[in-house]
Formats: sequence, structure tokens, C-alpha cells
Amino acid sequence: MSYVLALLLGWVGFSLIKRLMSQGSVSSSKKKTGQKMLACSVCETYIPEQDAIIKNGKIFCSKEHSE
Repeated sequence: MSYVLALLLGWVGFSLIKRLMSQGSVSSSKKKTGQKMLACSVCETYIPEQDAIIKNGKIFCSKEHSE
């Protein structure tokens, strides 16, 4: 009987640890994928900050809009 109880407690502990580890990886991956979005000064289209062209303090979505 004590053998069954030990197995049950081990399984419950393993399940809890596995669940906690998977929740941590989901929240950290959300942080990594989130990007700041900026609006183009001409067409007001939202683009990722890394793709934006900033010229004279204004934000543009393309080279054509920055000219």
C-alpha cells in the first residue's frame, strides 16, 4: 500500500513541476515575440519598430513615404 502511495505522490509532484515549467516557457516566449508597433506618418499603417524608417523625427513605413 505504501508503494502505491509513493507512486501516486511522485506522479502528482512530477505533473505539477511539468505544468509550472510549461507555463514559464509560454510567458517568456510571449515576451520575446512582442514587438512595438509604430504608425506611419503618411498612411497611418502600423509597422514593427525594427522595420520603421525614422527621418526628421517622423516615422515612415517605406522609403517612398519618407521622401
